[in-house]
Amino acid sequence: METSARGSDYQIYRQVISQVMQNQEQLPSLPSITLQLRAALRDANCSPARLTQMVMQDPSLAAMIMKTANSALYTRPAQAHTLSDAMRMLGTETLHDLVMFHSVKSLFVMRTPGLKKLFVLGWQRQAQKTAVCILLTHLTHFKPAYLPVTACFLGELGSLAVLSAFKDQAQVPNVTDYIALCKEFNKPLATVLMRKWQLDTLYIDITRQTGDWTLNTGPVLTPQDLVHLALYHALSLFSKVDDLPPLTAMQAYEKLPDALKPLDKKGLLACVSERENAIREYLGQV
Repeated sequence: METSARGSDYQIYRQVISQVMQNQEQLPSLPSITLQLRAALRDANCSPARLTQMVMQDPSLAAMIMKTANSALYTRPAQAHTLSDAMRMLGTETLHDLVMFHSVKSLFVMRTPGLKKLFVLGWQRQAQKTAVCILLTHLTHFKPAYLPVTACFLGELGSLAVLSAFKDQAQVPNVTDYIALCKEFNKPLATVLMRKWQLDTLYIDITRQTGDWTLNTGPVLTPQDLVHLALYHALSLFSKVDDLPPLTAMQAYEKLPDALKPLDKKGLLACVSERENAIREYLGQV
């Protein structure tokens, strides 16, 4: 439905979001601990012991790292019993992603029942796509792994930022209007936040191009390809979207290793659908 055909409430919601985009101080900044951890993860001289100490300052982040390391989403010969074990098993790239996931979730704290309900909806959408991307990145051995996973996660930032616009408003959108607002404002708001946080422009470019199923990204598998494959499967598996183009028509599919190309009865990658339970388990941990 076009915005012009929507009710007056929707037009008010659009105005509220537009005002936030013009006054970016209303949007959250990354916390200092996130900036410190990201810097430490990039610092070759930062010892594992020092990094573990920094993570332990945030018990909820430490718990997420432990759960992720022992998740069925990752095929590992042994379980992690300590935080140090978990961090070593996951590696720097995955830790980089987890720090960002945790920080973003803690930034968008909703106070009212209506906004909390919408936050859960937005976070689930973000986490579903990211979980599939983690799996595909792992299966394809794509390097550096953090690029597609972080891009996938950041691409849905705008869905959460939409809610920030209403934290001081008496009236909040219903689910239908929230979904419509996300479709309209997710990419612009995600771009605004990524620029505010001074993140790599590659993430902005990927966000802008996501959803263009016919996009030509060249002869080799790229982060954009993995983001598209992740979005496709998240929409099919969790949102039950049934009007997507055939997976085999996508350039990203053609660039997958032959071992990952077999499809299930629904036309999805068998390597993904066979691990749906592991993906759902992971979603319960983030």
